[in-house]
Amino acid sequence: MESRAQQWRLRPLVLSLVLSAVLFITYVLPPTAGYWHVVDTWFAFALNSWVETSHVQQLIWSVGNMRVFDYVVAVIMLGVLLHYVFKGRFATPSVRGAQAIVVSVMLVVLVAITRDLLFQHFPHPSPSLVLEPFTRLTETNSLDFKDSSGVSFPGDHATVVSTFVFLLWVLAGWRYGLTAAVIAVVACLPRLVAGAHWLTDDVVGGGGTALATVPWVVYTPLAGWLTDHLAPPLARLGWCLVPGHRRRA
Repeated sequence: MESRAQQWRLRPLVLSLVLSAVLFITYVLPPTAGYWHVVDTWFAFALNSWVETSHVQQLIWSVGNMRVFDYVVAVIMLGVLLHYVFKGRFATPSVRGAQAIVVSVMLVVLVAITRDLLFQHFPHPSPSLVLEPFTRLTETNSLDFKDSSGVSFPGDHATVVSTFVFLLWVLAGWRYGLTAAVIAVVACLPRLVAGAHWLTDDVVGGGGTALATVPWVVYTPLAGWLTDHLAPPLARLGWCLVPGHRRRA
């Protein structure tokens, strides 16, 4: 018998796809693309103004663009996911563990499909390459990081964290989703300040991509089917020993 989780949720599925379409269409069509460009330009200059004269700000945001900061964000994301598995209130630990696997695998699959296939050759120079005057952080210190890109759309970090937020929000609940959203802002902001990405790289590219891909996992039978098939083996492997599992089973 099909469980409730293995059902089509057409209303949120259609709504998500429509929102994604609106973002991409308004970004591409000339009448509305101009408005996006105005917002992009204003936002890029506004954020970059933070590092125009402050050496402390320059160092802070430079560190935020280093590879090691990406690893820190990844560890935090993993920590949130593990907290849900062991401390979450929904379902049993084995089901939460199965959902965590679904989030992890689908995050990799969906990001790989959209970033490496759909937008692999989409030319779009970053603000630091086209706006003047603009403070390039790589010219203010000798730290090893990147503050420009000839192909900035969609934002890599934005695509990853937007997908993570959407998956976690639906599967783990709004509290974990909101926590993931805060992490997403922290992860994306350094690139915006440095001018490595436009606002639309994150909002349209990352957010629009998540809205177009994640619903096919969480609003169709796929996520429920995967969870229902992964949970029993996890329980047999020892998830049932986690405190509280026997009481909730």
